[in-house]
Amino acid sequence: MLKPASLVPAAMLVLLAPTLYGGTNKVPARLTQARYVALAYDLGDVMLSEAEAVSKPGRVTPEAREALNGVRDLIEKWGRYVITIRPAQAELLIAVRTGGRASLDAGVRIGGRRPGSAAAGSAATGSSYGLEVSSTGDMLSVYDASGGGAGAPLWREQRPGGFSGSAPTLFDDFKADVEGAAKHP
Repeated sequence: MLKPASLVPAAMLVLLAPTLYGGTNKVPARLTQARYVALAYDLGDVMLSEAEAVSKPGRVTPEAREALNGVRDLIEKWGRYVITIRPAQAELLIAVRTGGRASLDAGVRIGGRRPGSAAAGSAATGSSYGLEVSSTGDMLSVYDASGGGAGAPLWREQRPGGFSGSAPTLFDDFKADVEGAAKHP
């Protein structure tokens, strides 16, 4: 008969086996179980759904639109997820962010008169500043969409040219990770 003390090493081996042989799965089960996804633009300061982008076309660059359309096509070809235009119906939110450059807008106004403001000869001062900083790499992020918005991040990868070129795309990496996780839950 085995003594309880001799079972401790065996129990430890069973508990540590996944870590010793292949590590833990970096893909949350939510990605393999979900069915409905919504697509969005990650603008850095806000997520903009496809539907919202229609009414705010100046917020989305042509490169971002091209990237999102490419991801849409790849999801449809894959067939694992169904795309919904209503984020509240989605289980996952898949967001694209294309690499950008830093830009700065600044302006200073001293003296003079603004149209429709104080009478001529009165002093007017003012300033305007703007700053946008972004990574040069493209990024694909997948979030839990509980409540219709971006919840907890579930998967994210970033690289220069991740949505273009002949090298593997960010979406290819996402697809491979989800399919690998589905095979080895």
